[in-house]
Amino acid sequence: MIAVLRQARRVLARIELRNPERLWVHYCVAISALVGLMVGSHLLDRAEAKSGHQASEAIEMSTLQLLHAQTVVEMASEFVVGNAADSRQLTKAIVHFQDLQHSIANSGDLPATVQQRLFGGDAPLYHELRRFAALAGQVAQATGPQQTEALTHLQDQFVSGGLQQELTLLSSLISNQLAIDSQRILGRRLALFFVSAAVLLAEVLLIFLPAHRLARSTFRKVRRQATILRKSDAKLDEMNAKLAHMVGHDPLTDLPNRKSLTEFITNALADKSIHESALLMVGLDDFKTVNDTLGADYGDALLVAVGRALQSCIDEEDFVAYMGNDEFVLISAEPAKVIIGRVMASLDQPFMIKGRRVPTKASIGYLTVGPQTCGPLQPVADAAVALQSAKAAGGKTAHMFTTDLQTEQYCFQSLQIELIDALKNGEIEPWFQPQVRLSDGRLHGAEVLARWRHPTRGLLSPFHFLPAAERAGLMIDLDHAVWSAALRYARAWQDEGIWKPCISLNVAPDTIADPHFLEQFLLILQRSGLEADQVIVELLETTFIGGDDDMVAINIDGLAESGVAVELDDFGTGFASLSRLAQLPLSGLKLDRSLVSPLPDHGADSIVRAVLALAAELGLLVIAEGVEEATQAKHLNDRGCAVAQGYGFGRPMPADEFQNWLQANVGKALIINQDLAKSA
Repeated sequence: MIAVLRQARRVLARIELRNPERLWVHYCVAISALVGLMVGSHLLDRAEAKSGHQASEAIEMSTLQLLHAQTVVEMASEFVVGNAADSRQLTKAIVHFQDLQHSIANSGDLPATVQQRLFGGDAPLYHELRRFAALAGQVAQATGPQQTEALTHLQDQFVSGGLQQELTLLSSLISNQLAIDSQRILGRRLALFFVSAAVLLAEVLLIFLPAHRLARSTFRKVRRQATILRKSDAKLDEMNAKLAHMVGHDPLTDLPNRKSLTEFITNALADKSIHESALLMVGLDDFKTVNDTLGADYGDALLVAVGRALQSCIDEEDFVAYMGNDEFVLISAEPAKVIIGRVMASLDQPFMIKGRRVPTKASIGYLTVGPQTCGPLQPVADAAVALQSAKAAGGKTAHMFTTDLQTEQYCFQSLQIELIDALKNGEIEPWFQPQVRLSDGRLHGAEVLARWRHPTRGLLSPFHFLPAAERAGLMIDLDHAVWSAALRYARAWQDEGIWKPCISLNVAPDTIADPHFLEQFLLILQRSGLEADQVIVELLETTFIGGDDDMVAINIDGLAESGVAVELDDFGTGFASLSRLAQLPLSGLKLDRSLVSPLPDHGADSIVRAVLALAAELGLLVIAEGVEEATQAKHLNDRGCAVAQGYGFGRPMPADEFQNWLQANVGKALIINQDLAKSA
């Protein structure tokens, strides 16, 4: 039994694990088995009832047969002895006996044993009954002594012949057969009971118990899933909140991003209770320098610190967003001037970033947002225009947006786009300004300056297009174009025997910081056919920011090793320290016109003498810019300045005009032309 239960459990496991979805098939089998058992039980009941009914009828018929036989014997005796009975009554009794005998003989429902007793064997009871009926008929028909003899035979057959006993035995036989049939049916019923019990047990083990276990397991899983879902629902709400925060905030500064800013402005414009708000766009000046010199980690940390500082400048109901790069947007109900002063004060002190003091300054573009504002994007774009104007003005200032600024910005952007085509079409030209030795007035060299011959705006000076080129990232391409053209002209003049050139080329800070600068510059020089000592590179003081190991210092060292001289341009206006002058391989420096034009003023003269003395100590050639008067030239020559350039000696000229100037003035001692300086 235990083995059966174990097998049933294995079957149960297979049902539960493999085909739980097919339990309905087993339910159909169970129902079919139950219906079959019910039908079998019903058939057994019918068989038992039928058997009992047949036995009852057989017993009744055999009993009636015995009673009728006794009645026939009694009536025959009375008829013979005392004529108490009428022969017709005897005849009628005999007919009844014969009808009953006939009914028994023709009955098909008699048990087999009764049939055998009636009709089988050597002396069938049926023949005895017919013989008894014949003798009874003889008694009714005979007369006299024959009648008595017939009665005697009749009585002998009934009593001595055993007919009475046979009829009594027949009833007992039928009763015994009934008991046997009942016992057999009872056995079948018992077998059916065991089969039913087995079927029910199988159904319980294989169907209902698996279904119960499966349902219980499913309910447990559902309860677990419900618990998990309840917990997940809370986590989902938390994740949705985090996702919503991520969608609307910058991952670095955790400040609202452009999307949140747009929604905030849209809601503010829709709120009729808010009349006007100040919108400020704050941009960090020289943020690229922080990334280049200290690294992106410091730059990111600085942005985070600036974002926190800006948040401290506004109230809780106001708004700060990070726009990317180095730009932030503030929206406040306070007046713009108040917020600007607070922002400038908060950014005035250096920030402590990873143990280092990082100074910063900011430019601000601002405007007022009110009911008249068209959409959320336009005020941000206008503030950006004002911010660019503030940066272009030198930074660390605030500019309010005006339509004039918008027009300038549009022209500026158009200029940037046109500048790309200008570089492709060769519209950027090299112009040449002579440099003269003050000692003998002979030509020392020429500085190359860029001019843009615009197809519709005419000739543009660097003042008009260099800021656009810097902001568009085109300075490297512009420098390359000017160098290539200038060196081609210089080589042509040398080949024609007009002049052995000494060309000074201006190099922008972006260009000298380019990792590919040195190889590209030397390639252009090689293609021109000029020698390295015929070319001088001029760098601005503002270029020297960073350590000795930065790319600028590497490229300067590479130029010096290649034999190309490097001069410091506009000395006196930038931030170059005296230590850097001694560290870098410079060959000369150029005095800015702001130091030359006041000469022979005593204050300016003191500065010039100090610079000349320093240059002499360092072995540097000094070139004075902006020399327009003879007194300035004489004063500089007396102080030991070697070279001068300016409108007094010659203004910047295009290549063909400078070629004519060379043909007329090479080899001559040049003097200051006051009229030329005034006309220029």
